[in-house]
Amino acid sequence: MKILVSSCLLGENVRYDSKNSIYSIEDLQLFNKIILENKVFSICPEISGGLLTPREPAEIIKNQVLTKTNENVTKEFIKGSIDSLNLCKKENIKVALLKAKSPSCGNNKIYDGTFSGILVDGMGITAKLLIENNIKVFNEKQLKDLYDFIKNYS
Repeated sequence: MKILVSSCLLGENVRYDSKNSIYSIEDLQLFNKIILENKVFSICPEISGGLLTPREPAEIIKNQVLTKTNENVTKEFIKGSIDSLNLCKKENIKVALLKAKSPSCGNNKIYDGTFSGILVDGMGITAKLLIENNIKVFNEKQLKDLYDFIKNYS
């Protein structure tokens, strides 16, 4: 199966803080199994949208993506989400593994826009667009669910 995967989960230093989001040791075995048994397409929607690393943290505030110093980066987030969707369409990708809590990639919870670490129910710009286009989205805390989905996909 073809899987879209957030670049930071693959060890690329593309997060806002120029770091990656490598897995905890207990998740590594299942993660490696998923990656080795499927065809992976890596993307960082924020980089694809034109943002650099390092960059200021950003959160969704009233349907806009703003940095901690109030710079509006919504346009870049939207461009990255469209790039991600276009890659999925071009390659016929039906499932994605994205970074939890990200204003781009979060699929269940995102930060509340106060830059205080508080999580609320919600989705990042890319996760929302992919889901709206019938692409199943998982995050790194849902590896077992992703594995089961791939195994049972017909």
